[in-house]
Amino acid sequence: MSILITGGTGFLGAGLARKLLKQDENVVLFDVFPRMERVSDIKDKVKVVQGDLKVWPEVLNAVKDNKVEGIFHLGAMLSLPSEDNPWASFQTNVAGTMYILEAARLFGVKRVVFASSGGTYGLGIGDVITDETIQRPINMYGIGKLFGELLGRFYLRKFGLDFRCVRFCGVVIGPGYTTKAVPIYIPWMIEHAALGKPGPFECWVSEDAPMQIMYFKDIVQGMKMLYYAPEEQIKTVCYNLAAGTQVPTAKDVEIAIKKFIPQAKFTYKPDPVTMEILYSLKCSRVDCSRASEEWGWNPQFTDYEKIVEDFINEVKTRPKLYGLI
Repeated sequence: MSILITGGTGFLGAGLARKLLKQDENVVLFDVFPRMERVSDIKDKVKVVQGDLKVWPEVLNAVKDNKVEGIFHLGAMLSLPSEDNPWASFQTNVAGTMYILEAARLFGVKRVVFASSGGTYGLGIGDVITDETIQRPINMYGIGKLFGELLGRFYLRKFGLDFRCVRFCGVVIGPGYTTKAVPIYIPWMIEHAALGKPGPFECWVSEDAPMQIMYFKDIVQGMKMLYYAPEEQIKTVCYNLAAGTQVPTAKDVEIAIKKFIPQAKFTYKPDPVTMEILYSLKCSRVDCSRASEEWGWNPQFTDYEKIVEDFINEVKTRPKLYGLI
């Protein structure tokens, strides 16, 4: 039996794979464009399957052929690409999630953990977001993620599939992003400085653009904890995860980077589409008490300066692992 990770060679998927290998799990990584450098240290311990979420037979065969008992569904098209091409986003994020859940039903998969997003919130949210706050997303990415949550709940009720979900309420940052999205200026700012690239990094947001951030190491640990939590403890099903109350601006991140790399340089050229999406996202306080009470969620990286410091260290000490050189 094995555990399947979609988006498996992304920085979250690869980090999760390492965690699962320590649990003596057989791990299968499913990715449309596998980045083997991301798993170079574990390549002999995992199986990599090249496949596309929007191609139903490829999803079906990946689950069937590998005797999958658990799935972490991380694969998705990100925010800006989804806004630019909502039709492709539908096929990957909406139809692809349907294919994952249906394959799980057909082949008796024990458990599915779905990676959702705070982007499922939108219109009418207040100062505090709880797990019961009404979700009314306004962009294609959030719409697709909300569909995945609702469909997963349906499979739980209708077919008894053990479906669990985490909403990342804030951008998850870590080394090795390859696709531009609304908040990806933050990890790219850090990478540019840590790698000593020439010239300033041009941010596509304004200096005062706020963004809640989470560190990939916390997310990987949280998903692992949720997967192994006893079924009787899972009452809420879909859980908000956040890293605290800090909401740094782009300028705050710049200052934090310069604390460790004084020579780093940045410029700002706000992109109108990005800023429109950004201003539509209200930076409310996120209540993660259900995740804490039910399965022990406790983020370790709650200070953005500590995130920046650890991120810089990862880039400088293991750049090849993240495909940065």
